[in-house]
Amino acid sequence: MAKLGQYTYPDIRFGDAVEISGRVLTKFKGTVSVKGLAWELGMAEGSGTLFAKVAAMRDFGLIEGRGELRISPLAQRVLHPATPEEGRAARAEAFQRVDLLRQLYGRFDGEVPDDMSMLVGLEEITRASRDEIVRRAPLIQKHLTDAIRVLGRPVKEEEQPEYSGHPKNNSGAVAPASADQAPTNVPANAIYLAAGGRNLSVPLTAEYIDVAITLLSAMKREMQVGVAITTPGDAPVAVDDVDEEPQAVGAASTDVSELELGSIEQLDLSSEA
Repeated sequence: MAKLGQYTYPDIRFGDAVEISGRVLTKFKGTVSVKGLAWELGMAEGSGTLFAKVAAMRDFGLIEGRGELRISPLAQRVLHPATPEEGRAARAEAFQRVDLLRQLYGRFDGEVPDDMSMLVGLEEITRASRDEIVRRAPLIQKHLTDAIRVLGRPVKEEEQPEYSGHPKNNSGAVAPASADQAPTNVPANAIYLAAGGRNLSVPLTAEYIDVAITLLSAMKREMQVGVAITTPGDAPVAVDDVDEEPQAVGAASTDVSELELGSIEQLDLSSEA
C-alpha cells in the first residue's frame, strides 16, 4: 500500500486494477484466494508486488475480503454496467474513494496541474517531506489525470443549467440560445422551439404553449404576406398587409413582435417552473 504523509493511495493505475478484477470475475466467478490470485498473476504469494496490487484494488473499492478476495458490487458495475451512465458513475465512485485524489481534485478544480503546482499541492495537503513528495509525485499525478478524465471539471452550484442550460429571466422563462447553440437534450418539462432563426426555450406550461403557438402563427403570417415582424433592436417594418392584429397571450397585452428572442422576459406570465 503506497502512502504519503497520512494519505494512502493505489500503487497501480486504475486500468490495471480493473483488468485484474475482470480476470477474477471471469476465471474465478468473482471469488479467489490470495494464493490463487498469486498463481494467476505469476507472483509469489508473499511478495510485496502482489500485496501492492491487492491493496490498490481495495483502495479503489474493487475487492472485498482478506484471505478470500471477492469482487465488489462496485467492480461489477465498472466491468458490466447496465448503462453507460452507470459505468461512468461507478468509475467516478472508485476514484472518489481515494481521499488523496479527492483532495487534489478539489484543490485544482478538476484541472491537471503542472509539475511544480503538483509538488506544492502535495506538500500542502500531506505535509510529507519534500524528498518523499518528489519520489511519489509522478504516480500520483497519473492517478489524478485518470480521475479528471472520469470526473470532468466540477460544476459549481450557480453554474448548474436549468431547462435548456440558459439563464432564467424574471418571468420564470429561460432565456433562449442562439440557433447554433440548440441543446442536445431538452428536458421533458420544457418547450424548445427553433425555427426561422428564432429560438424559444421555456417551461412546459399551458401559458407557454400559447406563447409557442402564437409565435408560430406569427411566422406563418409572415410567410403568407412576405413581411417580417420587427425584432428588438431592428428598424421597424411596416405590417400593413397583415389582415389581423396579433392576439394577446394569457393576461399579457404584448405584441407578437415581442415574442422574438431576447424579449420573452417582457411577457407577464406566471410560471410554475
